[in-house]
Amino acid sequence: MNEKTLAVVLAHPDDESFPIGGTLARYAHEGVDVHLIVATLGEAGISGKSAAEAAAIRRAELQRACNELGVKQTHYLEFHDGRLAHTQDSLGHARLEAVLRRIAPDVVITFGPDGISGHPDHVTVNRWSTAVYDKLSKEADGPGRLYYIAPSEATQQGCGIAPPAEAVGGPVAFIDVGDHLEEKVRAAQQHASQNPPFDGDVKKEANKLACHELFRLARPWQALNGPRMQEDLFEAL
Repeated sequence: MNEKTLAVVLAHPDDESFPIGGTLARYAHEGVDVHLIVATLGEAGISGKSAAEAAAIRRAELQRACNELGVKQTHYLEFHDGRLAHTQDSLGHARLEAVLRRIAPDVVITFGPDGISGHPDHVTVNRWSTAVYDKLSKEADGPGRLYYIAPSEATQQGCGIAPPAEAVGGPVAFIDVGDHLEEKVRAAQQHASQNPPFDGDVKKEANKLACHELFRLARPWQALNGPRMQEDLFEAL
């Protein structure tokens, strides 16, 4: 029986593929139960479409992308795209906590405090995820680690944000995804409504991508003064 579970908490469809699709594909391939939690359906993200039409399109795109990455299950918090910052934190905490309790992950991934790009939805997801992690981690069967997506060459492909110097200044997981770049490309290409940055031949596009994705270890506190670099999110867990 598999004993490793990874929960990834993000804001919109496509957040899973462009920055960290290689990591999700790698761990799914290794037998980890990978769960994706999305706060919204990205219904504000297609010009000229109603919210309902856009939500249906983006949900279908997300499901196809998750199939390419090997995600075991996708969970929807059903908040409104672009309005997370105006949602009561208590409601966000409650919905996210309920899902994380069902999943019982060993490791949680989410955005860093700046949301990579500063997007208010991303920043809110970071705040909710960190608060719920801090609550659950105090319990005997709570998650063991919380990682923030660190700006890197890989995240530039999704957000266009150059990595700050401090991105490698703390405990970092440097995840080799070189064997899973084609899955990442195929997943990203499913998000056709978002004009994926690599829309050509899968093998040729994969050869252009960074072979590592970076994550900053945010919790537990006692681990922050440990090894400065990890090669596995579950290392010595």
